[in-house]
Amino acid sequence: MTLRGKLEGEAEIKATTADVLHDIVKNKPHHISDFASHFVRGVDLVEGEHGKLGSIAIWKYTLEGKPMVAKKTLEEIDEEKKFVKYRAIEGDVMKEYKSITGSCEVIPKDSKTCIAKFTFEYEKMNVSVPEPSALVDAWIDATKHIDAQHHGIIEQTSIK
Repeated sequence: MTLRGKLEGEAEIKATTADVLHDIVKNKPHHISDFASHFVRGVDLVEGEHGKLGSIAIWKYTLEGKPMVAKKTLEEIDEEKKFVKYRAIEGDVMKEYKSITGSCEVIPKDSKTCIAKFTFEYEKMNVSVPEPSALVDAWIDATKHIDAQHHGIIEQTSIK
């Protein structure tokens, strides 16, 4: 069994949410808790500037009912593709993975919808470590909350 892997998931969103989602993931990750506080509890910048390559932030989140922390660096941005990639460099996730990156790309589907695609590439510490499917599921759920709240379908939990 291989220790390296790639896991993808998608959420369909309204086309009018595409720029909003890209902006939040790239420039305002600390606002994710406004939309999905059940997943992301906070993001604290520790080095650099949000939205700039090499910036480093501490992400506080809940996964499968467990509070977790990850230190991540912004590794790649492609404005044309609405693509953002983060690499975990410290934290709880590094107890099970030698390396793990997570990316979000917003892909136009038609004039009314887009696909938010989440990709996690990882190397497990050992074969008993599960794929990061809980992370994919959490991001898909958070994206659906961002889309719904952006269109006034459900109320935001807070505005910061």
